[in-house]
Amino acid sequence: MLGIAACAALLAGCFGDPPPDPATAPLEVVLEGCLLNRAEVGAGPHDVALVGDGRLVVEDERGAEVLALPGGSATLVTSAGSYTVTCTVGSDESTSVLTSVPSSDG
Repeated sequence: MLGIAACAALLAGCFGDPPPDPATAPLEVVLEGCLLNRAEVGAGPHDVALVGDGRLVVEDERGAEVLALPGGSATLVTSAGSYTVTCTVGSDESTSVLTSVPSSDG
């Protein structure tokens, strides 16, 4: 019986850490191709890190710029809605859509 419990504990460790809370999940943006590590987050603050050289602009549904980065990292605070993520590398521009859903705490 103890052997089964030890195996279960060992296997549980193999599955890694639980996923981050959607309301604070970090975002990673690969500028080349404007690839996001997640397409949906919970409303709240999200650390944003860029991979590659270029510029990132995030606009809300009204077209208002909510974040602009020439490189590096920053924090994006989202409300429920859709955000257009525009990545510029040299003269190439590409976009992705980030969806922010209401937080689960009400």
